Amino acid sequence: MQMTMTQKILSAASGREAVSGDVLNVSVSGVAVHDSAPLGIFDAYPDARVWDPSKIVICYDHFSRANMGPYHARFRAFAREQAIPPENVFAPGRQGLSHQVPGEAGFVLPGTVYAVFDTQGATLGALNCFAFTSLWTTPSVMALGTALVVVPEVVDVELSGQLPQGLTSKDLTFHLHAEFGQDLIGRVLEFRGPGVASLSVDQRLGVANAANNLGAFTMIFPGDDVLAAYLRPRVRAPYEFVAPDPGATYAASVMINLDDVRPLVSGPHNIEKIRALDEVIGLPVDAAYVGSCSAGRLDDLILAASVLQGRTIDPSVRFVVTPISTEVMREANDRGIIATLVSAGAMITPPGCGACYIGNLSPLILGDGERCIASSVSNDPGRMGSKSAEIYLSNPAVVAASALEGRIADPRPYLPRAGQVSQ
Repeated sequence: MQMTMTQKILSAASGREAVSGDVLNVSVSGVAVHDSAPLGIFDAYPDARVWDPSKIVICYDHFSRANMGPYHARFRAFAREQAIPPENVFAPGRQGLSHQVPGEAGFVLPGTVYAVFDTQGATLGALNCFAFTSLWTTPSVMALGTALVVVPEVVDVELSGQLPQGLTSKDLTFHLHAEFGQDLIGRVLEFRGPGVASLSVDQRLGVANAANNLGAFTMIFPGDDVLAAYLRPRVRAPYEFVAPDPGATYAASVMINLDDVRPLVSGPHNIEKIRALDEVIGLPVDAAYVGSCSAGRLDDLILAASVLQGRTIDPSVRFVVTPISTEVMREANDRGIIATLVSAGAMITPPGCGACYIGNLSPLILGDGERCIASSVSNDPGRMGSKSAEIYLSNPAVVAASALEGRIADPRPYLPRAGQVSQ
């Protein structure tokens, strides 16, 4: 049987040949949770234990408000009781999103199955693994080290070309949604083709982050020199990249020339309401946000800073930036990116979910009737404050340009002429 990447990974993790529709009990290589995750059986049965303390990662990312302190105390106690190593607990000072930090810290290996409580768990599939959202089954996965998975159908996505200047994973995922949405529901997207090499690991993570919004089960990117360079200083164990067999069978095939992708905007109130940027240019905005799990990585901050370099945002706009992790914040600071953003008038928040989620500590809580342009993952009514506020989603360059003009704007006049984002 000629296998896809999905079938190879699930077969290796279950000891059985993975056929679409079969239910397999697969071994996971690790589990990541954040500070609002359920503990289920561990709360009900004090003697219950995780299957391997070294494979559990806890990230503080959702709850930053002072009154949420008990959630953090609960997880600190849980980590002590379960003998989870302190280095696996990414508390304030080391915090970041639970579907970013495990990859940064080398817990996620190509060719393995990795479980994440958060709905955006598929993000880590950018690292050539089968990463999935475990949600309310998470406590049992933590206890057993295994999960029941229905082998999904697979869509072959062939990429060619290169994204135009100023475009990011945000535009590519909106393009996927607009062009192929119904064909992707419940399936795994496996990427290949020469266009993959043009995408940094940051951009691949941003693409895989959109699996939930697309209705896909997960996404898997291939291994290559770009990914190997990213993993080299991080991984904690040997690994081998997984690749599909020639002649593997797919449920559907999609071809995308990245050269043809154009700036897109989603919203308001509905992620599926996707339009060309030109259709909404000029709409006044009260707030702008760069961050969250879909666009708070170093590439995103560099792009926003390149638009803002030497400029000042419109004083009528509240502009907030949230790095996705402490590692990203540290590197952005070392490169002078944070200074550029602050000089332009941005407020930098601690790493985490930031303004994307109203339960977090952020100054960007939208009031009635306000309009925000954001690079975040969701634009559901009430997500960032008032249910009557409008949230438009786009890439970080569009957000930064809109903050400068006080209205949704085309970033191209502000991008470096050389065609390269300054670093």
